Amino acid sequence: MKKFKLLSLLLTITLLTGVLSVPALAVDDPATSAQAVVLLDMDTGDVLYEKNADTAFNPAALTMLMTAVVVGDSLNRQDVRIDDVTTQSEAWRYNTTADSRLAGYYDGDSLSIKDLLYMSVFLSAEDTANAMAQYIYGSGDTFAAEMNKRAEALGCTGSNFVNAGGTYAEQQHTTAHDMALIARAALGNVQVASAFQDTTYTVPPTLNYNKDWVIYTDNALIKSDDERHYDFAYAGKTANTDLGASLVAAATYNEQDVIAVVIGCPAETDVFVETRNLFDWVFANFSFHTLLSATDTLTSVPVSLGNPGSVDVRASDSIQVMLPNDQDLSGVTTELTFQYEQEGRDLEAPLEVGEYLGEVTVYLDGQVRGSARLVAATAVDVSRLEYLRTQMQVLLENQSVRQIITILLGALGLYLLLVVVYTIQRIVHLHSLRKARKARAVTRAQQELGWLELPAQDQEEAELLPDGEPDEQEPLYDEQTEQSAAPEPDDVPPEDGGDDTLPEDGGDDVPPEDGEDGYVEEDGYVDNGAYAEDDFADEDGYVDEGGPAGDDGFTEDNGYAEDNGYAEDDGYAEDDGYAEDDGYVEDDGYADEDGYDDGGDSSDEPPKRRWWKRK
Repeated sequence: MKKFKLLSLLLTITLLTGVLSVPALAVDDPATSAQAVVLLDMDTGDVLYEKNADTAFNPAALTMLMTAVVVGDSLNRQDVRIDDVTTQSEAWRYNTTADSRLAGYYDGDSLSIKDLLYMSVFLSAEDTANAMAQYIYGSGDTFAAEMNKRAEALGCTGSNFVNAGGTYAEQQHTTAHDMALIARAALGNVQVASAFQDTTYTVPPTLNYNKDWVIYTDNALIKSDDERHYDFAYAGKTANTDLGASLVAAATYNEQDVIAVVIGCPAETDVFVETRNLFDWVFANFSFHTLLSATDTLTSVPVSLGNPGSVDVRASDSIQVMLPNDQDLSGVTTELTFQYEQEGRDLEAPLEVGEYLGEVTVYLDGQVRGSARLVAATAVDVSRLEYLRTQMQVLLENQSVRQIITILLGALGLYLLLVVVYTIQRIVHLHSLRKARKARAVTRAQQELGWLELPAQDQEEAELLPDGEPDEQEPLYDEQTEQSAAPEPDDVPPEDGGDDTLPEDGGDDVPPEDGEDGYVEEDGYVDNGAYAEDDFADEDGYVDEGGPAGDDGFTEDNGYAEDNGYAEDDGYAEDDGYAEDDGYVEDDGYADEDGYDDGGDSSDEPPKRRWWKRK
């Protein structure tokens, strides 16, 4: 006993010395007498060392690891509960032999799933394993089929199971590499891992066993009172396979978690010591190497609608791999896979820090050594300007919207054309109005100038004579001779026989002969001889229907305008002999009522009429 304790102490010192020493430039293979060995990184599943890893053997009691995986899956799915109770039946002894290891319960004994699991691991009891298979899946064969299905899912390539208890069968086999994968799955399920980690378990009384039954693990590496105890080991399962003593164990040191599968140790070699030596070798020659840090920016990708327009990308977790201490890391490469690219879309804002973007896979010398999630290293807000631009672009890409916009643009173009045409026409119209206004203004100015140019009056009158000869008559008013004569203009009353002449003697409307009362009111002349009541009829020279108009010298419809003929009372203008605008100025022509001015001839005989044709 003292010999084993001394050996254990020396191995521990050797391990610590190796771990704390300067890493070796090269890692030599460990010395082992086992027929098949696999050392596996529990965290990553990477193989750290292997020897005959794919050699097939009958797993015997190591089958309990695969049975625990299927039971654990059922517990996770809540198909069964850990405290469910099953009663002993013939099915418990399914496919067992005289050499089978049994718990030895009888009909009527009831045990929970947890009781059955611990007895299967601690005692390698085949009947308790069969009891779990029958309770969960109804039969051992169905349970075995599920074992094979689950092994394939784990990546096992050399395993086949036909029973849950490990009863020897030619068709049941596995490999060291497959068993390492199975052990990793079993120890990774908290529902069943404790059965491989605990050292003791108490089975409650049953119908045939009326007291507690305390059972113990047969894994010496985790038994504190065993000289083969290993401080860093925490779980395991033993078996006597067809290749010899075998052990599947797990140990952790300095955050390095390793599974050791040791198959077929010779009789003179203790499988526990062999396994402990392999753990020492791993912890002395391997350490964690960071292949990818979570603080490193891997790349920057554009962000649609983002402010800023890109985001830095990093791994969610660092990728650390247990590698030989002298491992060359120059062959580390990464592969980035973005979710938005796989979905065929752009990465759009907003983004939060740590938001999932995809996956990163890390390679070392072409082999996959780990993976992690890709996340946003920074937050990205939405750019309102980019958002509006994008929304407008999406809107314009809509066929219906484009048709509507085309119609609106056409209507707008037509409207603008009409506005241009209207504007041009209005400008032309306004120009015409200004031109006409200007012409009227010029005409008015010319007329006003014509009225003011008095000395040119006689010349103008001469130009108005029918025969084109100058008027040789005396002017209407001659300041030197103070004589006045009424010119005979173009518009004098027509001669006898004309359409508008006074009727000849004997006509219906001829004035009466001398000696009568003068002229009748209705025939052109006044009652008592001469002219109208004051000088001519009605105030204008002739009666309404016979001679000149009521206000114009002739009849209302046939004569001249009110301001163009003679005065209202005298045949001439009120103060001038002619109308205010047509002849002479006030006080310069003829008398107010007699045709002559106050200083002229005051006889009652009216002057000869001179008609003035107004321009």
